[in-house]
Amino acid sequence: MRLFPYHILPLLLCSVLSVAWGTPEQHGKLTPWDVEGMYAQAHAILEDKTIQNVSGVPAMLEACSRTGHIPAQRLLLDVYEGRFKGLEAQPQKALQLAHKLASESAGKEESAEEQAMRKEAAFRYALFCEQGYGCAKDPAKAYQWMRKLAMDGMYKAQAEVARYLFTGIGHEKAPRLALHLLWECHIKAPDTPNLYFYLGHMCSQGMGLRRPNQLMAYTFFKQGAARNDAHATNNLAAMYERGIYVQADSNVAIRLYKRAAELGSKEASANMQRLAFKTNVETAISATSASRRVCNAFLCLIDKLPISKRIKTRLSAPLMESNTLPMLQDE
Repeated sequence: MRLFPYHILPLLLCSVLSVAWGTPEQHGKLTPWDVEGMYAQAHAILEDKTIQNVSGVPAMLEACSRTGHIPAQRLLLDVYEGRFKGLEAQPQKALQLAHKLASESAGKEESAEEQAMRKEAAFRYALFCEQGYGCAKDPAKAYQWMRKLAMDGMYKAQAEVARYLFTGIGHEKAPRLALHLLWECHIKAPDTPNLYFYLGHMCSQGMGLRRPNQLMAYTFFKQGAARNDAHATNNLAAMYERGIYVQADSNVAIRLYKRAAELGSKEASANMQRLAFKTNVETAISATSASRRVCNAFLCLIDKLPISKRIKTRLSAPLMESNTLPMLQDE
């Protein structure tokens, strides 16, 4: 028997009172205390998995966001991107809010919290432009926004600028410069997202180097896996699967694919299932005798012949009964 979730009673009470008396914003009296309360209520509703109807959350966060409440602005961006169950993504609103937050603080003195919010919004806006999220794809604009953030000391933006440079997205290819930018992140900010995946990929392909360097690729993918980078973990698994630099080991590869899938890589999930199936098939084949495998092949051939079922049965019977072909014995 499921108990009633009493911890949501305060939220329900607030909702009832807001319906009966209206919100403070409707009366023009939205105080800082009101904003904090609305934000806390919206956040709690999103976090509580037992609450099914979350349709009122965007309006609450929008009211808080208009007052400049930074945590509400950040959460509202997540809501517009569709990161919460029960709320559909709204790409155009996400794009507009990100651009507004990235631009409104420019040229004025800002607190550390405001500066962090502006940079985060600008980073998301650049990705939106690259992906065409809420707008037409514009890789060149994405590169320019990322470059400004990188020059402003944002290392995760610097790593993305490097990606644009070694892939040629939004800018002509410049792999050596990309490698330099990534190496600087490696020295100054080793926890930068995607850093070791990008470094490992460049080394494995020989980008910015004289030739591919699988030792460096393995080292970087391993460092990325240690930092829970899903893409780096997936590539490390691929090296173990294919025996690149290391001895091939399907068991290690499957474990790494599983870890990468748990970290959110859909590609790793597919790779894990593919390799697990392939390994089981190979194991089954190796456990079957040579004569039985030949018999199975002949049975498949007979089954595909354009003859009657009666004749197929007569031809197949000796093979089904003996497990061996005439004059063929297991070694």
